[in-house]
Amino acid sequence: ITNNSVESSARSAGNLGFDVVVVEDACFTFDQHDLQGRLWPAEDVHALSLSNLALDYARILRTEQVLAGGALQDSR
Repeated sequence: ITNNSVESSARSAGNLGFDVVVVEDACFTFDQHDLQGRLWPAEDVHALSLSNLALDYARILRTEQVLAGGALQDSR
């Protein structure tokens, strides 16, 4: 899921110097409860995880961008 395995793997790879691309529409998550019991919709959890990754660890692309060669372009 985006906020678990995907985020962890992308952060680790980014920290190791890899050029990481996360395909936003090729991963997903579930509704999550926070420590206060508030329910966060899956769409919000997904968006926040991708935003965290986009800050320092990965480029966030959509499938059509990858298929069009966008993953080959270095935007850093």
